[in-house]
Amino acid sequence: MSTKNRRERERDKMRRRILDAAKDLFVKEGFENVSMRRIAGVIEYSPGAIYRYFKNKREILSVLREEGFARYVERQHEGMKRYPDPMDRMRSGGKSYIQFALSEPEYYHLMFSTNCDQVDLDGEWAASSMHSYTHFRNTAQECIDTGYFGTVDVDTLVFALWSGVHGLAHLVSTGQVDVLHDGVDMDMLVDSILDFWMRPGKKDG
Repeated sequence: MSTKNRRERERDKMRRRILDAAKDLFVKEGFENVSMRRIAGVIEYSPGAIYRYFKNKREILSVLREEGFARYVERQHEGMKRYPDPMDRMRSGGKSYIQFALSEPEYYHLMFSTNCDQVDLDGEWAASSMHSYTHFRNTAQECIDTGYFGTVDVDTLVFALWSGVHGLAHLVSTGQVDVLHDGVDMDMLVDSILDFWMRPGKKDG
């Protein structure tokens, strides 16, 4: 292995250590309460040297958020391949969203529970989040084009379904559904709720 390749691998390993430490701290202590010095301390690294890898904690959060959305986009692509019908794809997407919240709780938190003012929402660190939203919006438009939802406009459908699924994901991931409905069949409940949200809209005439 060349010296250059070795240095690149070492640099990538250090970046990963910084990102993993920051992810844990941001989730447990909150973005505002974590400093670059705090992150450096966790990995026993020089506070000044950490700036060789990231210019500030905003960039670190932006990178972590992008990583999370990239992982979620992979699930969206799988859904597109498996469900060519937009209505089936939308239902599958709702379940996938909740499953992602349960299987990737730290990424999910940083993707959706941090303030948008704290991250970069353009350029390379926002590419996957924009791709995810565009995919979802396009699927919603395809559903509308079938006539199933009546005269609803695409933005209304997008934010109505998103806010509903996001709220349900929060209730499920925090255990509140289990506490309030002991012994519930979660898969059956989610399917029923998605069916309720996706019931037919009012047609013209």
